[in-house]
Amino acid sequence: MAAVIPILLIGIMVYLYFSFREKKEKTEALKNAPAFHLTTISGTSFSSDDMDGAGIKVLLYFSPGCHFCQAEAEELSKKYQNYKNVRWIWVASEPLDEIRQFARHYQLDKKDHIFWCHDEQAVLYRKLGISSIPYFLIYDRNNRLIKRSPGAVKLEKLMSTTDENN
Repeated sequence: MAAVIPILLIGIMVYLYFSFREKKEKTEALKNAPAFHLTTISGTSFSSDDMDGAGIKVLLYFSPGCHFCQAEAEELSKKYQNYKNVRWIWVASEPLDEIRQFARHYQLDKKDHIFWCHDEQAVLYRKLGISSIPYFLIYDRNNRLIKRSPGAVKLEKLMSTTDENN
């Protein structure tokens, strides 16, 4: 019995070390916008290359059924004019029809600089190591991470540390 406790403690320490290392690697991978290929609600392709050269980009992973995501869409719908120079990339793994209906409901489907994308089989979700919905990643004009924010947040607070001219 006395030998079990040290072995158990060593096992826990090894597990924590590798878990921390994996999380650190995923965080490091987010420092630059990752390569990805998605399908928009209009059936066209949207990739990380489409983010090049633009100013501030907000990649927002969401779910149409998420109440917090609905509140974020409602807020953006009302305050779009304040953020019309920002590129918004809304990404969900739900079927395209659900994403399309969500975008239409909040009257954001035809707005300039808002892209509605489908992440088939949640490939980007896993690649980014996302753990909650909604999940915001804000990138500058060079596609470097400015801010990361899991969970619901007011747009003013989210955008407070960004400069739309980046």
